[in-house]
This record gives sequence, structure tokens and C-alpha cells, in this order.
Amino acid sequence: MSNDLDQQLVSGQEAEVDLSDPQVFGKMFVDSIYKIMKVASIYNIDHNQTRIAVDEFMTTFGRAVRYTEDGNISVVIRDELAIVNGETLRLRHRAQKRLNEMRDLFASGEIRGLVLRQGLQTSQLVQFLGELKRVSNIDDNMEGVDIPNIRIEHGMPNRSIREALSNVNKSMYVAHVYIRGLVKTRNAHKTVRERQSADIPTGVIRRIMQSISELLGDEDFTILGLLPLRMVPPDLSSHSFNSAIYAMLLADRIGLPANIVTYVGMAVIYQDLDRLVGISVGQRDQDAGLGDKQQFQSNLRDVAKMLERVHGDVISTLRILLTYERGCDFKTAVSRPFYRSKRKLHLVTRIIDLARTYDLLIQGLQGYKQRRPDLAIQYVQSRAGESFDPTLVELMVSTLGIYPIGTTIQLTSGENAIVIRTPAPSADPRRPVVRLLDRANPTVIDLSEPRFADIEIAHSIDLEADEVNAASEVFLLS
Repeated sequence: MSNDLDQQLVSGQEAEVDLSDPQVFGKMFVDSIYKIMKVASIYNIDHNQTRIAVDEFMTTFGRAVRYTEDGNISVVIRDELAIVNGETLRLRHRAQKRLNEMRDLFASGEIRGLVLRQGLQTSQLVQFLGELKRVSNIDDNMEGVDIPNIRIEHGMPNRSIREALSNVNKSMYVAHVYIRGLVKTRNAHKTVRERQSADIPTGVIRRIMQSISELLGDEDFTILGLLPLRMVPPDLSSHSFNSAIYAMLLADRIGLPANIVTYVGMAVIYQDLDRLVGISVGQRDQDAGLGDKQQFQSNLRDVAKMLERVHGDVISTLRILLTYERGCDFKTAVSRPFYRSKRKLHLVTRIIDLARTYDLLIQGLQGYKQRRPDLAIQYVQSRAGESFDPTLVELMVSTLGIYPIGTTIQLTSGENAIVIRTPAPSADPRRPVVRLLDRANPTVIDLSEPRFADIEIAHSIDLEADEVNAASEVFLLS
């Protein structure tokens, strides 16, 4: 929906935006207030440029209140969350960054929420924004401010213990989807081994992948943090499922549609089902000692074995493509004997190869030494442009961070912690949001905040086997 909204805003098709959806209006509210305050930081609140931005918002607001029962729109901010008319917004990274800046502004005025009434006038909104800017500059609050048609809920925009615990249910749902996917993938592998055929039902796994494609847009912080925690012993099943999620993440960040993102994940799953019946997988399985011509012949033999199981659908086509390109180098310095001209590997092949290698490093499988997430990031960075698509590597690093979500670290203050959110793209990549590994007091610390300027990440750490469950419990509280 957000992509459609962006296109409509760019093309001026405002009338087609569904403002009855709190998600749509909520995101527009965050973007509009952010834009107004950015303009106001350059000009005065009552400057013409600021008024233009305010007028644009008021037009949208006037249409949105028609869809509410009482003619009011409530906006509540709690930490990294925004709730509009009772519905928590699902924000992508850029929108989340804007919300975080708006939260900081609300915190300076000690505002937990607002109720904007139907009769709100432009002058009243300008007055509110002017007061908000004023108190933020003099370290004051909005306690004595009274503006018609705007009700201010005073207090800091932080979640109470009850509100934080209510969010655990959402985290537990994400964990449930992830664990269920692991179990179903393992069961599928067991069935393939027993039947010696990769032609088995995969409908449940596909539905799980569809759920994950939605979670990557809404709850990617949670699901990405579960992968490096190694909640089950490393094996082909966990590698297959985790690699599928990393590949889907890259596909999602490129901007591919949700159904294609799901296809990419299922291509990884099928690739490993085929592996169990003797089909080699990915360029990491390039046969040692074979020349270009022999490698091509080996690829074709594996493609021939698969022909009875493909039916012309998208996933079948991807299975053939991935097998055909097995053993090909990423580099295009020379043309391969089975291509008429120089060419790069297909985008999906490049995505999956990078995702697989990163997970092999995390889990320590197929001859790779097990590495912590930050060291795995360094490994793929060092081979960008040689073994991996440098653009995809840059995308992975910008998404996962230098210290990926789920990385366990030690702070210079001496406490151990786990990374729960990556920094904003414009922030220092060495200063993510962490949660202390203390179940009695799992404090969240945003290292990018000025008050924590004297605390840094000393280094990443490995956990003992009995510490992994404790870390996962603390992580899911975030």
C-alpha cells in the first residue's frame, strides 16, 4: 500500500488515497508533521513555505475526519510506535526514522499524544507547532498550553510496563511463525529423504513464506533478530529456511512485489529439496577440478534430472535457472563457454548466493568457520565485486548494519547486550539500539542518543549454549 501511496502523491492523485484506512492517514500524518517541522527549522513557523506545508496537511486532515465515528483523530506515540485511532502503524525504515525524530520533538514538549478535532483550523495547528518549537528550544513543556480543537495528552512518549508487555504478544507471534517454518522445513526434508523424491506437498511452507514476506515489511526487526540466535542446532533445514528469509529480505529491499519476494524464498526451499535427491545447489557447490566445459555439462545433467518435476510456473523456472547457473563465476571478465557473450548471473541467483553464504558463515556449515554476525558482514564485504554483487552487499550491510540485529555485544560500560534495532541510514552505523542482557532489568539503550555518547560497543561476544535461550527471551521483550 505504501508504494501505491508514494506513486499517488508524486502524480498528484490525492483523491485516490484511501484515507479511511488508519494506516494510510497515519503514515501521511507522520510524513506531514515531519515535513512541516523540517521546513519550519529552515524558515519561521509563520513563513509562507511553512504555511504551504500546513495547508497541504489540513486538506488531507479535512478529508480523513469524515471517515471517523466522532470526527476526531487521535495520535499516540510510545517509543518507536505510533498509534493512530487505535491502530499501530506499520512503518518502513524511512518512515520509522521520521517517527523517531517526531517522538524526540514530542518528548521535548512532554507530549504523549494528541486528539485533533474536526473543527481544527490552520491557524490553530500553526499555533500548536509554534508552541512545540518554542518549548523545545527552552527546555520547557506544554503543560500550560491550551489550543482550541487540539487536546494534548501530557507526559513523556514512552511505553509503560503494561504497554511493553502487550507488544510481547506481537513478538511471540513472529517467533511462532519462524519456529513453525523451521519445523515444517525440517519435516519436508525428512519426507524427501524417505521418498527419495523432491515432488512433495509444500503448500504450508508457501503460506508461511507469504506471512514472512509481510513480516519483513512490518516486523523485520524481530524476525531478523531470531535468525542469528541459533535457536535450533545448525543443519541443512535451518540453513535452508534462514537463507530463504535473508534472500526475501534483499528482494523486499530492492522493491520487488510481495508475491515475487515469496517466490524467491520458495526457490531457496526447493533448491535444498532438490539437493537431497542429488542436484547440486548454487555457485557455492561448483564441482572441484572441473573445467568450464565439464562444469556446463554437469549443470545440464542436473537440469535434465529436474525436467519431470517442472511445470512452467515461476518457481519451477527459478529452479531450472539456479541449477543452470550453478558453478558460474560472478565476475564477467570472460564469457563462459555456454554463453554467446559476457553476462552477469541472474538477479535471483546473485541474491540467493549472497544470502546462503551469509547464513553459512553464521551457522558454520559446509566447511565454513562459524562467525558472529558482524564478522560475517565483514567477510561478505571483503568479497564484494569478486564473489558477490557489490550493490547487493551494500544493500545487505545497510539493512542488517555493521552489528546486525541479534548480535550479542559488550559495551564499554561493562554490560553485555543484544542489538535490537539498526541505526537510521543517516546515523552512525556503529551506534545501534541495544537491550541489556539482564532479564531482571532489560533496559533499552539507543547508542545514537547524546546522553549515551560516552558508551560504545567494545566488541561482539559469543554466548555459551545455556545463555542463548536467555538472550532470545530478552530479545523478544523488545
